[in-house]
Amino acid sequence: MNLKKVLSGIFGAIFMFVIGNILPITNLYSHLIVDNHDDEDILVAIVVLVEWPTFIILGSIIGILAYSYCLTKLSKGRS
Repeated sequence: MNLKKVLSGIFGAIFMFVIGNILPITNLYSHLIVDNHDDEDILVAIVVLVEWPTFIILGSIIGILAYSYCLTKLSKGRS
């Protein structure tokens, strides 16, 4: 496998993870799920086991697609 493709997937996963955690998606979950202190455990489980892996997987797919689309095109520079 190409190292640039792997690095694009890693950087895409990191970028999506950071952007996803900046967005207030968890606040939406907290308003819908958490009614008392016992429900906070469910919220943490959803964030750690569902939301974060989703961000990482989508980010790596987007990074690999960006590599395939943008970085593998041949340059039409001067000959």
